[in-house]
Amino acid sequence: MSRPNILLVFSDQEQSPALTGDLDLPHREQLAARGVTFTHAFCTTPQCTASRASIVTGRYPQEVGVVTNLGAVGSRPLSPNVPTIGSVFRDAGYETGYLGKWHLSDDERAPLDAFGFAGRTLLRGDDLEQAAADWLSETPDEPWLLVVSIVNPHDVYSMPEDQQIRPDVHLPANFHDDVYAKPACQQRFLDYDQGTRVRDFDEQDWLRYISWYHDLIEKVDRHLGAVLDALEASGQADETLVAYTSDHGDMAGGHGLPYKGPFMYEEILRVPLVVGWPDGAGAGETRDGLASLVDLAPTFAAAAEIEWPARLPGRDLHDLASDAASLWRDRIFAQYHSKQRWSNPIRTIRTERWKLNEYVEDRDEFYDLQEDPGELRNEIHAAAHSDLIGELRAGLHRWQEDTLDPLL
Repeated sequence: MSRPNILLVFSDQEQSPALTGDLDLPHREQLAARGVTFTHAFCTTPQCTASRASIVTGRYPQEVGVVTNLGAVGSRPLSPNVPTIGSVFRDAGYETGYLGKWHLSDDERAPLDAFGFAGRTLLRGDDLEQAAADWLSETPDEPWLLVVSIVNPHDVYSMPEDQQIRPDVHLPANFHDDVYAKPACQQRFLDYDQGTRVRDFDEQDWLRYISWYHDLIEKVDRHLGAVLDALEASGQADETLVAYTSDHGDMAGGHGLPYKGPFMYEEILRVPLVVGWPDGAGAGETRDGLASLVDLAPTFAAAAEIEWPARLPGRDLHDLASDAASLWRDRIFAQYHSKQRWSNPIRTIRTERWKLNEYVEDRDEFYDLQEDPGELRNEIHAAAHSDLIGELRAGLHRWQEDTLDPLL
């Protein structure tokens, strides 16, 4: 078989379906029927710019020097000198395109040819759908890679005053967690940062927030459907690897918190991930192995038989898709650097059962996700876990060393 086309569609600020519950997502279901749903997929950081850097480069934020959002403390744009799926695939003979939110350069309108892509940024809604349809209908005979970046459910920040409460929404099980018993930076987020927007919310307001968030996710699915329809109309669906994910999640009321910020809870780390291969590997099945957004670049490269210029930290998801019992990773890593005006670095190691959050300037967190999936009980000082915490901490520091983390 010739090298496949690659279509990556990703949303902005969408948490894992395991946390949102059942929504009306027919086009996601359509993709899942021809692909594999990875139920435990994680972003490398819950911040747009830094996570997008991981998606397009296949590297952790600290490896490429993009550790937080543009405009925040410690921010830097992505350097054109860093290999991306655009430049690597272009150099391998692929036609490459990028449509939608970019958020990796100081000027969002700047051409992306320096990063290996032809395309247009700042596209939303129907304009993005039409641009994707035009791109797919005009692609040449050579294989291609197209990224479609949808700017939602990021609009959760702009909830309409007349937002109706959906009959199927409820407050998260961990909604009433006492955030003031958590690391102090979370209190600061609520009292002095974006959290002030919800400080006076009552439970009905929170139900409207969650309803709006779910409405936006369903809106994203309609955009995904338009892109998949355009792919089908192009006659190239059977030769195309299609992946769908998101850059990070949203707290959506978990722990009584909104949006994203200085916390590493499942609500913002765990994201949707569905991948469909032309060979039908694992079609219609689910895989529970730990996946990371750094896996996307090596997965695409392996499918196209392209050798990346340097070793990547991720793995080819096809291995897990084709063999559920395959030896897979036993831990994932993530980092956080700063919010708009202040820095509070966090480093995270998560296994199937355990999560350790190591703070630079705050008290650490340790959760047993099997017994405490809502991350309500911080057991960092539990004597029974001291050896395990020490082993996880050592593993976290090895990862920091391997990725040249300046905070080590």
